[in-house]
Amino acid sequence: MPTRPSGALSGRRVLELADEKGAYCGKLLADLGADVIKLEPPGGDPSRRTPPTIQAGSGREESLSFLYLNTSKRGVTLDLQRSEGRELFEKLASSADLVIEALAPGTLESLGLGYESLRQANARLVLTSISGFGQTGPHRAFRSSDLVASALGGSMAVTGDETDPPVRLAGSQAHVAAATVAAASSLIALLSSSVRGEGQHVDISVQEVVASVSHICGVGKWLDDGIVPKRQGTGLFASVPSGAYPCRDGSIYLMVNRPLHWKALAQWVHEATGNQEILDPMFEGPSSNRLPYREFLDLFISDLMSRLSVEEAYRDGQSRHIAVTPVHSAAAVAADPHLESRGFFEEVDHPMVGRLTYPGAPYRHSKTPWRIYRCAPSLGQHNREIFCDELGLSEAAVQELQAGGVI
Repeated sequence: MPTRPSGALSGRRVLELADEKGAYCGKLLADLGADVIKLEPPGGDPSRRTPPTIQAGSGREESLSFLYLNTSKRGVTLDLQRSEGRELFEKLASSADLVIEALAPGTLESLGLGYESLRQANARLVLTSISGFGQTGPHRAFRSSDLVASALGGSMAVTGDETDPPVRLAGSQAHVAAATVAAASSLIALLSSSVRGEGQHVDISVQEVVASVSHICGVGKWLDDGIVPKRQGTGLFASVPSGAYPCRDGSIYLMVNRPLHWKALAQWVHEATGNQEILDPMFEGPSSNRLPYREFLDLFISDLMSRLSVEEAYRDGQSRHIAVTPVHSAAAVAADPHLESRGFFEEVDHPMVGRLTYPGAPYRHSKTPWRIYRCAPSLGQHNREIFCDELGLSEAAVQELQAGGVI
């Protein structure tokens, strides 16, 4: 596995005090070359036990999501409830560029480690806080989760069939979106710090992020078209027609928004099925024009797709510049020939679980390529490297801190 050379963020040091809300933020920066140090309590981050897990030998199991979300990071243990732990954190923060934290609002302040305290020793420091509802406001102290953020942020209101019980989004999309916004915001703040010599406190509300990324099917749809979005099964409220359509050997997902895309789809249906009604000018224009006829148009499109294989629908739709993609299982995604030919997947060796295949680069830089520099750290793996070699503590001091439960 490559050492950490000249990545885009080479030379930047990041401290991460983050659970599942912020771990992806740290990963995005670490895989770009930043020296991200993950700080965990001596008992370990609870996300190490998040299922699904993989056998790691000696009866231990490792969380697959933890292994993915913490690549390229170094890891230390530290109890911030102890004065010695807080002193070590302050020393680390004094030379850091960025601190990412996802603790309950006010926690760092209560420990004497809030932004105003940290910036006294490091004026350039950027502190990025990720919380359910932000650092201020009436909901500041409310507990949150990916499910809560998806519901209150609006995405669940437009997910699923209208007559069915509520359903959540697959995976942890609220937290992934928030962590992505946190990473982008942190980079902007770091650039500002480099120019002005002064850091800032970045406040990321998971609920606000979800509301923002779902704007085309949330409040934005009301502001643009006076429409209150509702659940439409697999269809998107802002894209008509859209949804999963069965083919002869599987399903494809199709979405149309722009007027020219609709004309291309209508012509495709007409050529393949002989349907004349779909060419009616009343269906043309923006998606809002077709909204009253959604179910009617779905019948026409279903007729077309039922005649085709997934591969035929995908290739023909793409050639007509229509957004069409196969609906793949996870296994099919892993075996997708396009992703394989693009070299998307990465092989990473882990000392406890062996060689695993990971999702690869979310973007590609030509001069400072993205890469996974190391596998996720084991608990306290870099304690001596960081506390002894970099902070100058003696071996005896580290052993004493370990015996006392500080690290």
